[in-house]
Amino acid sequence: MKAQMKCFGIIPAAGQSLRMGSQHKLLLPWNKVTVIDQVLLAWTESHADRVVVIVRKDDVQLQKACRRWPNADLVIPEEDPPDMKSSIQLGLQHIAAAYDPGESDRWMVAPADLPTLTAELVNRVIEASSDSDSVVVPRFGERRGHPVTFPWSLVPEVFKLCAAQGINSLTVADCVQWLDLPADDHPADIDTPAEYMRLRDEQERS
Repeated sequence: MKAQMKCFGIIPAAGQSLRMGSQHKLLLPWNKVTVIDQVLLAWTESHADRVVVIVRKDDVQLQKACRRWPNADLVIPEEDPPDMKSSIQLGLQHIAAAYDPGESDRWMVAPADLPTLTAELVNRVIEASSDSDSVVVPRFGERRGHPVTFPWSLVPEVFKLCAAQGINSLTVADCVQWLDLPADDHPADIDTPAEYMRLRDEQERS
């Protein structure tokens, strides 16, 4: 990895998790901590220079959990972000103001509900990005996944996306560099109580 390249992680954690019912999925138990603790452990142990977490103003318990991690920046907007793209835009604005990134730097995105994400996976994506001007997307067998890393030069394009376009609009085939990885390395997310129970049981058996 080139010494002059910095890489900033963005974790959009301002969603409502409606499919989880009354449970706050990011605060559920995982490996003797919580899901968000496990995710932030992976990010802060990786080669990412800084990780930024976007949290709703009323989500006090999640804010408290994130503050346990001094190497993570907490962004709490006055108004709830309506979607993931808006959260990512807030993260980019924070990084620009706090760290003044250069053209050689990069930003990464992954959902907050990936408790099986590892520092090793984050590092592999960063290393694959070190000589690239493209969007680097990990591909696990036939499945694309996270984290995805973008050149800082693409930041203005994020703010030009229309309401119907998500960040995936920036990962069109002609500007993507695929990073092929084993299918079993795919970090799974948690959208329902059943998925959480299945992943937790698999983790406890491993």
